[in-house]
Amino acid sequence: MSHLPASPMAPPKRKHFPIRPGTLWLDRVLQSCLAILAINWVFQGMRGMQAKELAFRIGLGVLLALASALPLGLTGLPALLAAVAGALVGHSVNFLLNGQFWVCARYCRAYRGEALRIERATWDLAQEIARLPWLTEAAFIGSRARGGRASDRSDIDLRLVFPPGVLGWWRTNWLLLRLRSRALVQGVPLDLYAYDRPEALHRFDQDEPLLVVKDTLGRLHRAFPGRAAWFGQLAGTAIEGRVA
Repeated sequence: MSHLPASPMAPPKRKHFPIRPGTLWLDRVLQSCLAILAINWVFQGMRGMQAKELAFRIGLGVLLALASALPLGLTGLPALLAAVAGALVGHSVNFLLNGQFWVCARYCRAYRGEALRIERATWDLAQEIARLPWLTEAAFIGSRARGGRASDRSDIDLRLVFPPGVLGWWRTNWLLLRLRSRALVQGVPLDLYAYDRPEALHRFDQDEPLLVVKDTLGRLHRAFPGRAAWFGQLAGTAIEGRVA
């Protein structure tokens, strides 16, 4: 997991927010580690989610809140206090297990990542995703797609596309939960989302490459003909799935 070595590290890059602060002091507050983590705790990346992932996150949050509030109510706490405490606990658990804590922590000066860990995690994720027979579309974006060596402050931007049907919705959301929870324990900054349709990837810079791990239906290459490229081979062995 990330740690605090004695050697110095490059300062974190600025965190971009949809609304620009009007004053210097507010900008400094928003760029602070505590503010960035607090804002992410509140919104939990929901602004970047589409309907299928958002519905699961809200539902899971409600279940976690109920699971926390009911035992508190049995202790004799007033119902309103138990409900509020349960909502806060459930929201926090959802943030940790199904969120992106280490992605946000990269903006803190005290954060120390490991470039080698990030590169290894990228290869491992590509291999794991490619071996899932039910998942049809997945790709890396951002710095991992552009190539080159990772830095200690890099993250892994991975995007999936929901397969059709209720079973595809269920499997994909549980995959998101499993991968995010594991990334939390391992200290890996994994920026992971699943989209309802491949066209959602148009929201990102169209001049940057799309490093495709799976494209069983060929929709990613059709939608992004000049941008999509196959992930390639891992240690000289082709990854299972349609990669070259």
